[in-house]
Amino acid sequence: MKENIQLYILSRDRPNFLKKAIDSALNQNPSPINFEIIVSDNSESDNISKLIARYYTAKELKYIRRDPPISAIEHFKIIVSELNSKYSVLFHDDDVLCSDYMRTMSLLIQEDDIAAIGCNAIILKNNMLSSKKEHKFSSLKKFDNEREFLEQYLPGRGGCAPYPGYMYVTKYLQQSFSNLSVKGKHVDVEILTSLLNYGEIAWCEEPLMYYRIHDSNDSVVENIPDRLQLINYMKDKGVDKHSTEFLIFRILFWFGWVKQQGAFLSNITRWRYRAVILSILSKTVKIFGTRYFWKTLLYRYMK
Repeated sequence: MKENIQLYILSRDRPNFLKKAIDSALNQNPSPINFEIIVSDNSESDNISKLIARYYTAKELKYIRRDPPISAIEHFKIIVSELNSKYSVLFHDDDVLCSDYMRTMSLLIQEDDIAAIGCNAIILKNNMLSSKKEHKFSSLKKFDNEREFLEQYLPGRGGCAPYPGYMYVTKYLQQSFSNLSVKGKHVDVEILTSLLNYGEIAWCEEPLMYYRIHDSNDSVVENIPDRLQLINYMKDKGVDKHSTEFLIFRILFWFGWVKQQGAFLSNITRWRYRAVILSILSKTVKIFGTRYFWKTLLYRYMK
């Protein structure tokens, strides 16, 4: 493998966002490890290819068109199979790198026993800058076991390093990707957890990217089969299903699903809707009197 970093930017029909992502990659401060930028275009239209041709040269970045377009997970798989550098970043077209991302992350990734490293992020709501951080660690944090890592996804744990900001030791990423059981939008959790078989995962407290939240984020749409897969995966890895945090994790998911369905009266006749409402009520009763429950609920829906 080449002794450098491959920074892939995964793109699909979002040229306005993509240009900001590319420009942020091109405007990095000097890094101790050389890196190359590769745009992987999985779009339906030609807008991305036109943008690349208009604004960038072959010396600045490599452009790959996936034709015909493929699913998000297949796109990810192909990119992982193409990697031939010692380290790699799989960035998203709707996020933005801070200028010190490459310099800081390339120093940290070279530490002994590190399989991957994530970073803090500043939230970007559409195009509006927020002072809110994605997670709240005050110092570098390292994980070396699956249960402890997965518990960071539970409410009240401060949040997780956003997935697009990770830098990987490429050989470990490729090995961990070969035996995945989780499908759909939460496959990233299993990929990261599997990396712990090869080394530690570290989170850098410094905000080194802007994580954009907008209406077309995958994370704004709840999917029952995908979330149930994640819940079962976390239980299988030793997360205590009876803990208050885990119950709230499940309740918040079902609350989110109910909100997506729209007006209460127009949905109450549906058996699944009624079953979800009853499940929320029964779980809420168990932890209704805890301060932790109300604190988490208010933070989630009033932020």
